[in-house]
Amino acid sequence: MNKIFQKTGLLLLAAGFAAQASAQSAVEALKLTDTDFIGSARFVSMGGAFTSLGGDISTLSQNPAGIGVYRSNEVVTTLTISPQSTRVDNLPGNSRNSKTRVNFDNLGFVGTFNLRGSMLRNINFGVAYNSRKNYARNYRVSYNSLNGSLTNAIAGLCNENPNNLLTANGAYDNGAPWLDILAYDNFLMAYSPTATAANNTYYGLFSQGSTTGNGYLDVRESGYNNEYTFNFGGNVADRVFFGIGLGITDLKYTLVSDYGENLYQTTGETEIESTLYPITSSGYSLYNELTLNGTGVNFKAGLIAYVTNSWRIGAAIHTPTYYSVRRNGYGDIINNYVYLENQIETQARSQSNTPVSTQHFSLRTPLRFMVGTSYQIGYKAIVSADYEYTAYSRMKLSDDNGYEQTYAYDNDDIRNYLKNTHTVRLGGEYRVTPQLSLRVGYSFTSSPVSDEWLDNTSYVPTAGTLPSYSLSRTKNNYSGGIGYRFKHAYIDVAYLHRRTSDEVMAYSAIPDKNISGSEKAHLITKNNNIILTFGVKF
Repeated sequence: MNKIFQKTGLLLLAAGFAAQASAQSAVEALKLTDTDFIGSARFVSMGGAFTSLGGDISTLSQNPAGIGVYRSNEVVTTLTISPQSTRVDNLPGNSRNSKTRVNFDNLGFVGTFNLRGSMLRNINFGVAYNSRKNYARNYRVSYNSLNGSLTNAIAGLCNENPNNLLTANGAYDNGAPWLDILAYDNFLMAYSPTATAANNTYYGLFSQGSTTGNGYLDVRESGYNNEYTFNFGGNVADRVFFGIGLGITDLKYTLVSDYGENLYQTTGETEIESTLYPITSSGYSLYNELTLNGTGVNFKAGLIAYVTNSWRIGAAIHTPTYYSVRRNGYGDIINNYVYLENQIETQARSQSNTPVSTQHFSLRTPLRFMVGTSYQIGYKAIVSADYEYTAYSRMKLSDDNGYEQTYAYDNDDIRNYLKNTHTVRLGGEYRVTPQLSLRVGYSFTSSPVSDEWLDNTSYVPTAGTLPSYSLSRTKNNYSGGIGYRFKHAYIDVAYLHRRTSDEVMAYSAIPDKNISGSEKAHLITKNNNIILTFGVKF
């Protein structure tokens, strides 16, 4: 059973779900720059409000001036037990997904050289491994009653190609959008036989008012973003502490996605020996695998100063991380459909897949700037507060030669639809005895995504053959902990409740074409982490 369709002439690329096989997207760039609230138990239990405190291994990735606060050598490591649950709040019939993971979140060493008889009291150096993001998450969304179809969205975007070439033979080599090819080859959209070379017309399987159906989206994510830091800093007269740091990042993100629809009373057509027959129903699934691997480098600098004997202020700036990324993508469609031939329903099956695509690109992540203040109340308590600004709208994609014009449309999306975020961190510590301390903390991060994308009122381009995406709304972290100091060692334990809210779409709406997207799913992800840190001072 073959389709016979070929047109000659000028080939134009679509601005569709896969504008070209090598396209990236602002959505993927945002995924690579996202970080979690991770660190040592003391750092986490005080909400991460350490910009003006220092003296903790996690500050090597936050404010490098924190290394100047150290007065002795130290080796430290952290283990995290992380039960996670995900659920969809607004759609019926969706089950909760739960899983517990054990993560090794940091390991570090700080060396101190005391200098006598000078204003520079000591110089310190440190090396550390710190986890910045754990991508592990599984969720399923069920759509009990569809109001539209991915097939219509693909067809609507494909209509922008006056002379598209979607035949299976050699189609993946001609520069046409891969999702368009895959959908057309598996009868998920049809081509109007009355179209002309100047006005091709494609249409999907869903007819408003007559077609009914249901669907699902299964997503499995995994991977990590880790940083290896190399810091140098010092202490000037026990009043000013400074530090600089080099960060080497290593990331891997893997996504396996399966989106399916069961459609009845459909409007498509199949071609058998040059004769068109109507498709009456379709049960199809779109399977995708995506892997992103990258390495990057960044620089940090910071200061901490005593305003009075009890009051400190601190500030740090992080350059963008400059990533080199390799992207591997793959898509597959299976369509079990029924077509009508001479008023007789006949069952048929179609399946095909794309080649594995591999691209390389460069990503410049947001600039980060943070300030903080803390106050020590005698020898019994500390309160601290931080503010952080992250310039997501200034991210940039480019090719390996640094040419940004290759990703001009994606960079426009970043500038127009991503927002700069604001993070507030609060922390407190109370010393019950000279050895025992109690801690509490909270942090909040605003959404990096514009309301137009979050509310689905503007088209959200994605890359390759993957139409689904998730967009973060807010992040809230609630924490507390306890610490005990021995003569030359310490043990800290923290509890962290992390709550993130995301909007999940199986595919985007296309408002200017009056094509609705999938029903929006409100995904709530909760982590209840137990964090254990052990350190030795010498």
